[in-house]
Amino acid sequence: MKKLAAVLVMASGMALAPVVAMPVAQADVCAAAGGRHFSVGGCTNVAGDAAAVAIASQDYPYVPNEIPCYTVQGTPYYTPPGQPC
Repeated sequence: MKKLAAVLVMASGMALAPVVAMPVAQADVCAAAGGRHFSVGGCTNVAGDAAAVAIASQDYPYVPNEIPCYTVQGTPYYTPPGQPC
C-alpha cells in the first residue's frame, strides 16, 4: 500500500511539472541578413508594438474631423468608427 501511495505521489508530481514550468507565449520576431559589405539583424516584439498602437490610437482620431468623446474628468478620447462613446 505504501509503494502504491509513493507511486501515485510521484506520478502526480511528474504530471503537474510541465504545467507549472510551461513558458508564456511571446511574439518576438527575429531576422538577420548579411551581405558582402554589411550585415543587418534584430528583433521586434510584434504583440507589444500592436498593443502600443492600439493604446495610442485613443489619443488621435481614426478619421479626419472626428468628434472626440470626453471622460468625466474632461479628457478627450476617440473610439473606432461606429462605436459609441
